[in-house]
Amino acid sequence: MYGHLHAMVPYARALRARGHQVVLATGARFGDMVRRAGLDHAPAGLDHDGSADVFQSLPEWPSILGRYPDLAIAQLHGFVEGLAPRMLADLLPLVERWRPDVVVRDPVEVGGYVAAERAGIPHGTVCWAIYIGLQQAATAALAALRARHGLAGEPGLASLDRFLLLSALPPSWPYPGCPVAQVLHRFQFPPFDASGDEPLPGWVARGNRPVVYVTLGTTFNQAPRTFRALLAALEGEDVQAVLTVGRSVDPAVLGSVPVNVRVARYIPQSLLLPHCDAIVFHGGFNSVHSALWHGLPMVLVPLGAGDQIWNARRCQELGAGVVVEGQPPDPEAVRHAIRAILREPGPRFRARALQAEMRSLPGLDAAVELLERLGRTQEPQLAAAPRGPSRPS
Repeated sequence: MYGHLHAMVPYARALRARGHQVVLATGARFGDMVRRAGLDHAPAGLDHDGSADVFQSLPEWPSILGRYPDLAIAQLHGFVEGLAPRMLADLLPLVERWRPDVVVRDPVEVGGYVAAERAGIPHGTVCWAIYIGLQQAATAALAALRARHGLAGEPGLASLDRFLLLSALPPSWPYPGCPVAQVLHRFQFPPFDASGDEPLPGWVARGNRPVVYVTLGTTFNQAPRTFRALLAALEGEDVQAVLTVGRSVDPAVLGSVPVNVRVARYIPQSLLLPHCDAIVFHGGFNSVHSALWHGLPMVLVPLGAGDQIWNARRCQELGAGVVVEGQPPDPEAVRHAIRAILREPGPRFRARALQAEMRSLPGLDAAVELLERLGRTQEPQLAAAPRGPSRPS
């Protein structure tokens, strides 16, 4: 899906810029986007175009939902039981033919992990905002996938992320009480979102009113009731709002739109957010990264999918945002939250403190050097002992 691709591209491009051969393996219909990013593409896995919930394309999905009524756990099993075997059908011959030195994978794409383990190749994981502990959440399914491909049983499935974890969020981000992995390394770089050729519309400009960006992301954005609740919250407010519905949503589903809201399918956040004063969004990783990169206070309206609720609550705990739960959320509560992040100095101050902390991290050249060392040594890349996360002040 788009968000998964966007999170991987910065690392791949940094490797390519240093002269390394890089192949990005993903669905066939993502090939044009991968090539526009300047990367080589290998068709692999389910041929999904990112326009809807990928799980709805899996024949196994009804059975998985029946066994795991918790949606987040069901989604993780969908990745392991449904998507990984399809990836492996293409990855195993690719790895055998190409013999890469390192495999770098999406945190829920375990086909790359199994293919690397089969070939005896070290592997790294690009982290999202929270650590996706598949070895705890889908233990039996992951063990069965390993066994089907000739890998020995392994207590605790410790090999899943034993070599390297790559993160783009600041040291104060991790949840209190959660251990930080010894192989976790943090880097700073601008978020990537230019997988298409959409420009910044000429009507985007700062005026006398605060500019508020509203989005539900590109993956689980089939939520017309939530969009309409957000529009109701914005109506009559002294702001100029820009709302994007995503490439896969017809703006007509919104119905009438308040005069202070402009609607587009998709605008790269890297182009739009420098013109904004605040962001209202769902809590997806790439949007969290973008909001913090630009130091913007947030209103978070998680949709219930994946890691959104946990990301949203962490932003609120750190003082950079306000969470409004509910599907759809209450428009009056959203309106109150927007007023709070625009009028009160705390959320902006906290967001900018996190921005400064993030931008003080090493750049992607350091990540490339780490991946080079992993390829040479084939050993876990241990980080220096952390001083411990601190709340921005």
